[in-house]
Amino acid sequence: AITGSLSGNNNADYNFYIVATDAQNQTSERQFTLGVVDYPTGGDTINTNDWVSGYRIHVFTSTGSSTFTVNETISCDILIVAGGGGGSDMSGGGGAGGYQYLTSQTVAAGSHTVTVGAGGIGTLTDSLTNGGNGGNSSFGSLTASVGGGGAGYEGAAGSSGGSGGGGSYSDSGGSAGGAGTAGQGYAGGAGRDVSGAGTHNYPGGGGGGASEVGGRATSHTAAAGNGGDGIQNNIDGQNYWYAGGGGGHGYQAQAGNGGKGGGGGGNRTFTAGGGAAGLGDTNGRNDGGDGADTGTYADATGDGGANTGGGGGGGTNYSPTNGPHFSGADGGSGIVIVRYAI
Repeated sequence: AITGSLSGNNNADYNFYIVATDAQNQTSERQFTLGVVDYPTGGDTINTNDWVSGYRIHVFTSTGSSTFTVNETISCDILIVAGGGGGSDMSGGGGAGGYQYLTSQTVAAGSHTVTVGAGGIGTLTDSLTNGGNGGNSSFGSLTASVGGGGAGYEGAAGSSGGSGGGGSYSDSGGSAGGAGTAGQGYAGGAGRDVSGAGTHNYPGGGGGGASEVGGRATSHTAAAGNGGDGIQNNIDGQNYWYAGGGGGHGYQAQAGNGGKGGGGGGNRTFTAGGGAAGLGDTNGRNDGGDGADTGTYADATGDGGANTGGGGGGGTNYSPTNGPHFSGADGGSGIVIVRYAI
C-alpha cells in the first residue's frame, strides 16, 4: 500500500510518480494523477453517514432562494415540497404543497438555485378572498413543485395548486374543491349545501393531500372534511410524512382534522352543538397546529407544520362588534432535501 498526505489547493489534480528498479538496476517510471474534489455545499443542515449510512444529506428549510454548489457531476435523490395553502373565512382546508421525489438525478458541476416556498397566508374574515396559495419550491431547472391551493372563502370554491384547497359551504350543493397538479397532489374536498333541517355545521371540505383527495362532510349537519393525507418519505432516515391537507371549518359541530404530513386542524366558530375543533397532524417534520375551539370570534389557529408543505385549517367567522380577525390559518412552508452517496 502507498500512503501519504496531500497539501495545496482543493479541487485540483495532483501528479505523482512511481519508479521501479530491478536487480540489474534498470528502472521503469510511471506517472499517475490523483484528483481531489470538495463535497457539494449548501443547505441549512448537512448530515454525513449517521442519518443514512453511506449518504451525505443537504436539507434546505429556510424560505426563499439559496445555492447548492457541486464541483463535479454527481447523482442525487431530491425531495421537493412546496408551501401549503392558507385558510379563509368559514372555509375548507388549505391544499398541501406539491410533492415530488426524484431519484438518480444527474446534477452537473456548478451552482444550482434551490427555492423553498413559503406557506400561504390565512385571510381576514369577510375579505371575500380565498386563503393564499403556498409558494413554489424548486431545484435548479427541474420541474417546480407547485404551492398548495388556498381554501375557498365563505361560499366559494377552493383554489387549484399542488394539491387543491377545500371548498366552502354554499346554497347550491356546496362549493367545489380546487384541482391538484398531476403527479404532485390531489383535489380539495367540496363543501356542503346549507339547505335542510337540523343544526347547520356549514362544513368545509378538507384540503387535498399528496396521496388523496380532501374529505367531504356526509351532510350539512355532519363533521367537516378531513385533510387528505400526504406521503411518507425516508430520504433523510427520519421517515416523516409530507404534504398533508388542512382540515375544513366547522361552525358548531366537528371540524376536520389535518391530513398526515403537517396538515393543520380546522377551526370551529362556536362550541355549541357537540364536536370539537380539528386536530393538527403529528406525523410530519413539524406538527400541524390544532384548530381553535374557544366559542369566541378569535383569530384562527391550525397552521400547517413548518417544512412539511401542510395546508392550513379552515377558518372561523367573527362578530362585527369585535373587529376583523385572521380567520384562516397559514399553510406550512416547504422543504428541499438532496442526498448523494459518499
